[in-house]
Amino acid sequence: MKNYCSLPHRPPAAAIRFALGAGLAALAGSALPALSASPLLADLSVHIGIDAPPPPPRREVIVERDRPGPDYVWVGGYWDGSPGHYVWRGGHWDRPPHGHGVWAPPHWERDHDGHYHQVRGEWRDR
Repeated sequence: MKNYCSLPHRPPAAAIRFALGAGLAALAGSALPALSASPLLADLSVHIGIDAPPPPPRREVIVERDRPGPDYVWVGGYWDGSPGHYVWRGGHWDRPPHGHGVWAPPHWERDHDGHYHQVRGEWRDR
Protein backbone atom coordinates (compact mmCIF):
# COMPACT_ATOMS: atom_id res chain seq x y z
CA MET A 1 0.00 0.00 0.00
CA LYS A 2 1.37 3.37 -1.04
CA ASN A 3 0.91 6.55 0.95
CA TYR A 4 0.73 9.72 -1.10
CA CYS A 5 1.54 13.02 0.45
CA SER A 6 -0.21 15.92 -1.27
CA LEU A 7 1.13 19.40 -0.89
CA PRO A 8 -1.18 22.39 -1.27
CA HIS A 9 -1.01 23.77 -4.78
CA ARG A 10 -0.07 27.42 -5.09
CA PRO A 11 -0.13 29.20 -8.40
CA PRO A 12 3.13 30.82 -9.57
CA ALA A 13 1.68 34.31 -9.00
CA ALA A 14 1.42 33.62 -5.27
CA ALA A 15 5.14 32.80 -5.10
CA ILE A 16 6.00 36.00 -6.96
CA ARG A 17 3.79 38.09 -4.67
CA PHE A 18 5.41 36.47 -1.63
CA ALA A 19 8.92 37.15 -2.93
CA LEU A 20 8.10 40.78 -3.73
CA GLY A 21 6.49 41.27 -0.33
CA ALA A 22 9.47 39.74 1.46
CA GLY A 23 11.84 41.94 -0.54
CA LEU A 24 9.89 45.10 0.26
CA ALA A 25 9.75 44.16 3.94
CA ALA A 26 13.52 43.65 3.96
CA LEU A 27 14.08 47.04 2.33
CA ALA A 28 11.73 48.78 4.74
CA GLY A 29 13.34 47.07 7.71
CA SER A 30 16.81 48.12 6.67
CA ALA A 31 15.75 51.75 6.10
CA LEU A 32 13.92 52.24 9.40
CA PRO A 33 16.93 52.25 11.75
CA ALA A 34 18.68 54.85 9.59
CA LEU A 35 15.64 57.13 9.66
CA SER A 36 15.01 56.86 13.39
CA ALA A 37 18.68 57.40 14.20
CA SER A 38 18.75 60.76 12.44
CA PRO A 39 17.64 63.66 14.68
CA LEU A 40 17.02 65.81 11.60
CA LEU A 41 14.35 63.46 10.33
CA ALA A 42 12.73 62.76 13.70
CA ASP A 43 10.12 65.52 13.28
CA LEU A 44 9.62 65.00 9.56
CA SER A 45 6.09 64.16 8.48
CA VAL A 46 4.82 63.62 4.98
CA HIS A 47 1.28 64.53 3.98
CA ILE A 48 0.14 62.70 0.89
CA GLY A 49 -3.10 64.09 -0.46
CA ILE A 50 -4.63 66.71 -2.64
CA ASP A 51 -5.07 69.98 -0.84
CA ALA A 52 -4.56 72.51 -3.56
CA PRO A 53 -6.02 76.01 -3.64
CA PRO A 54 -8.95 76.66 -5.97
CA PRO A 55 -8.24 77.96 -9.46
CA PRO A 56 -8.58 81.70 -10.08
CA PRO A 57 -12.19 82.91 -10.40
CA ARG A 58 -13.71 82.67 -13.85
CA ARG A 59 -14.56 85.85 -15.69
CA GLU A 60 -18.30 86.36 -15.90
CA VAL A 61 -20.20 88.64 -18.22
CA ILE A 62 -22.89 90.54 -16.34
CA VAL A 63 -25.71 91.61 -18.61
CA GLU A 64 -27.57 94.50 -17.02
CA ARG A 65 -30.68 94.03 -19.17
CA ASP A 66 -31.10 90.53 -17.65
CA ARG A 67 -31.58 92.03 -14.19
CA PRO A 68 -35.04 90.91 -12.98
CA GLY A 69 -35.72 94.21 -11.21
CA PRO A 70 -34.10 97.38 -9.85
CA ASP A 71 -33.67 95.90 -6.37
CA TYR A 72 -31.62 92.90 -7.57
CA VAL A 73 -27.83 92.73 -7.25
CA TRP A 74 -25.30 90.53 -8.98
CA VAL A 75 -23.93 87.71 -6.81
CA GLY A 76 -20.69 86.56 -8.46
CA GLY A 77 -19.72 82.98 -9.11
CA TYR A 78 -17.32 81.03 -6.91
CA TRP A 79 -15.49 77.73 -6.60
CA ASP A 80 -17.41 75.28 -4.43
CA GLY A 81 -16.61 71.71 -3.40
CA SER A 82 -13.57 70.47 -1.54
CA PRO A 83 -9.83 70.80 -2.08
CA GLY A 84 -8.87 68.98 -5.24
CA HIS A 85 -12.52 68.62 -6.28
CA TYR A 86 -13.63 72.16 -7.05
CA VAL A 87 -16.82 72.91 -8.96
CA TRP A 88 -17.62 76.32 -10.44
CA ARG A 89 -20.96 77.81 -9.35
CA GLY A 90 -21.95 80.56 -11.79
CA GLY A 91 -23.09 83.97 -10.64
CA HIS A 92 -26.74 85.05 -10.61
CA TRP A 93 -29.04 87.95 -9.87
CA ASP A 94 -30.39 87.91 -6.33
CA ARG A 95 -32.47 90.17 -4.13
CA PRO A 96 -31.05 91.09 -0.71
CA PRO A 97 -33.20 89.79 2.17
CA HIS A 98 -33.55 93.42 3.29
CA GLY A 99 -32.95 96.66 1.44
CA HIS A 100 -29.63 97.50 3.07
CA GLY A 101 -27.96 94.09 2.69
CA VAL A 102 -24.50 93.67 1.14
CA TRP A 103 -23.30 90.36 -0.29
CA ALA A 104 -20.09 89.03 1.29
CA PRO A 105 -18.81 86.53 -1.30
CA PRO A 106 -17.59 83.06 -0.38
CA HIS A 107 -13.85 82.55 -0.34
CA TRP A 108 -11.22 79.97 0.54
CA GLU A 109 -8.82 80.35 3.45
CA ARG A 110 -5.74 78.34 4.30
CA ASP A 111 -5.39 77.31 7.96
CA HIS A 112 -2.17 76.99 9.98
CA ASP A 113 -1.73 73.35 8.82
CA GLY A 114 -1.89 74.37 5.16
CA HIS A 115 -5.37 72.93 4.55
CA TYR A 116 -7.97 74.93 2.65
CA HIS A 117 -11.50 75.46 3.89
CA GLN A 118 -14.35 77.46 2.46
CA VAL A 119 -15.97 80.43 4.14
CA ARG A 120 -19.54 80.55 2.82
CA GLY A 121 -21.01 83.71 1.35
CA GLU A 122 -23.69 85.59 3.23
CA TRP A 123 -25.81 88.72 3.26
CA ARG A 124 -24.59 91.27 5.80
CA ASP A 125 -25.90 94.61 7.02
CA ARG A 126 -24.08 97.65 5.67
